[in-house]
Amino acid sequence: MGKRFFLVMVALLAMSSVRAQRSSLCPLRMVEADSVMLYDFFWCDAARWADTIAAGSAKAWPWQPSELDSVQLAACVAEWESQIRSMRLQGTMVDSVTSADEVLPMLRESVELGLQTREARFFDVAERIMANPVIRMKNYYELRKTCHGDLAGVLRSVGSLAYAAQAHDVYINMFVRSNVHVVNDDIDFYMQVFNGSPWYNDTSIRITKDMNPIEQTADTVLSRYHRLIVREESGADSVDINFHIRIPSWVNGQDMLPRYTARARRQPVVIFVNGSVVTPQMEDGYAVIRGRWAVQDLITITMPTPILRVSDREAPGMVALQRGPIVYNSTDTHRGMVFDAASPVSHYFDHGINAIVLQGNIENRHDKIRNEFVPYYRTGPLRIFEKVK
Repeated sequence: MGKRFFLVMVALLAMSSVRAQRSSLCPLRMVEADSVMLYDFFWCDAARWADTIAAGSAKAWPWQPSELDSVQLAACVAEWESQIRSMRLQGTMVDSVTSADEVLPMLRESVELGLQTREARFFDVAERIMANPVIRMKNYYELRKTCHGDLAGVLRSVGSLAYAAQAHDVYINMFVRSNVHVVNDDIDFYMQVFNGSPWYNDTSIRITKDMNPIEQTADTVLSRYHRLIVREESGADSVDINFHIRIPSWVNGQDMLPRYTARARRQPVVIFVNGSVVTPQMEDGYAVIRGRWAVQDLITITMPTPILRVSDREAPGMVALQRGPIVYNSTDTHRGMVFDAASPVSHYFDHGINAIVLQGNIENRHDKIRNEFVPYYRTGPLRIFEKVK
């Protein structure tokens, strides 16, 4: 009994020591917006739109947080946790967003707490807000030919939102296809991040010499999002980097705000370094890969994108579909039909809207049809939750 008590006390002291060490860490610094060249087909168009509409008047969002002591930080985290208890699945506090001011404060708070605490859960929420209401508002304001200054600032800083660093620690908070220059007092290097997020999340991170553009082929519509041509020789210079790669909670069917639960088929995330499988240490939702890196070194992440069937604790008998961070709306116009949540849900890439569309069965006593579900940001709040049989 005495030995067990001693071991428990040692463990508790070690945990408190780790917490104290983390609380004393300086906040991460976002990579400067002009140090990231976006090629991401989901975000690049939005960033270009913000540049055009803003006519250069909107600056990238100033994400950098001020340093907080442990008491202030605990209070901010508690307030954030209180807010997400009422957050809707699409990442808003209200069902129908009519103003950027109803979304952007929570986005900023999530990002700044993520930089302060180095916990992935804050970027899980930030990603949800970015991929649903923020990109939805971009479409809305584009039609109106008007521009909210802070919204334009957010869209111009997508690349900066994705990457942060402090000393030798480099954090990849969101996966966007880009060239990145990371520089601070301890490191100075370039990398290419290549994927087709949020639709296809297999990702490669390659150390490069400079910011030369990503070359691409165009045999098919999707090939330009998935192929990478690299023409360079290995360099002699190398740098010590601790990569912290966020593994989104939706990968394991856990991307749920407190009021929601989900079901999904679980598949493992597999990470390779220069072709060899590695088992990274997990820290607060990040896969950590430490090493000395040189030009052409390559990290590859094979990441599943399950289709989640989401239930609302406050509305039993209803279900919504989510794939990756994207929430879906039903296109069903048939009255009296219910969703068969037990049937397979398929997906395909719709070239007309440049998005993944889901297909699932809806039925009534007389008929069963295959219904389509489209991303929330394409249509706005039609009907996210479906009645299930």
